[in-house]
Amino acid sequence: MSFVRIVGVIGAIVLLAFLFHRSRDPLRTSLPFGSADLSLVAPALQRLDASDRALVEAYVKRSNGDVLLPSMADPEQPFTARTFGEAIALEKTWDITRDTQTALAMKGIDALNEAMAPLRAVVQADVQHIDMMSPRQLAGAIELTRDIKSALPGNQPTIFVVTVSLHNLGSEAIVGVTGALEARDRDATLPLDLCWVDIGPQDRIDPAGRTEIRCADPHRYVSEEQRAFMHAPHDRYTVVWKPKTVSFEDGTRLATNL
Repeated sequence: MSFVRIVGVIGAIVLLAFLFHRSRDPLRTSLPFGSADLSLVAPALQRLDASDRALVEAYVKRSNGDVLLPSMADPEQPFTARTFGEAIALEKTWDITRDTQTALAMKGIDALNEAMAPLRAVVQADVQHIDMMSPRQLAGAIELTRDIKSALPGNQPTIFVVTVSLHNLGSEAIVGVTGALEARDRDATLPLDLCWVDIGPQDRIDPAGRTEIRCADPHRYVSEEQRAFMHAPHDRYTVVWKPKTVSFEDGTRLATNL
């Protein structure tokens, strides 16, 4: 066999080995298109390192199987990956972006908590009751204008009603409070708005005293998020009081200014 022929045979063997290895490389495995179901590519997924496998799974869960053109993708979350390798690279980049965003958000939360601390020290807000009321019940429970009353139909309990207790923790009478009470869901990004508190002198709170207010929108049916809050396990939601202003009978006032 001539030298040239030997070199040709060796070259062919090397090329075949390379192509075989390439075909077996799990990083080149195509992601499911339009689906988050990885069962069809499970054998290739199992050949990845545990850390890479977790990145692929996280990416597919985040993208829900979407594959976008680079020109149409969100620069912060570009769901453009078509293979395991591309998904791993994008998920690593997203981890860095997410950690940066989380750090900035925590910094903002710390600043907000610091600003609200003096207000929280003098007035506390808690959820006392959660009820479902009919529009007619609600009209009898809280003072509504005649126009709103005339627009209220039926007796079905379709309105989400939150009773909030405000407690004066200080030594001065309070004649005004504004702020938001919200429920933070461990399974969701955005909080659930429970009540916008806005009381004046008519709801004066004596030192160490309490007053209760009802929060409800008579024109809105209960939402799925509100139903979830009513029936969820006690550890799923965290109720957060975010006071904005507190006015005292002596004319002084506290505000977050944020």
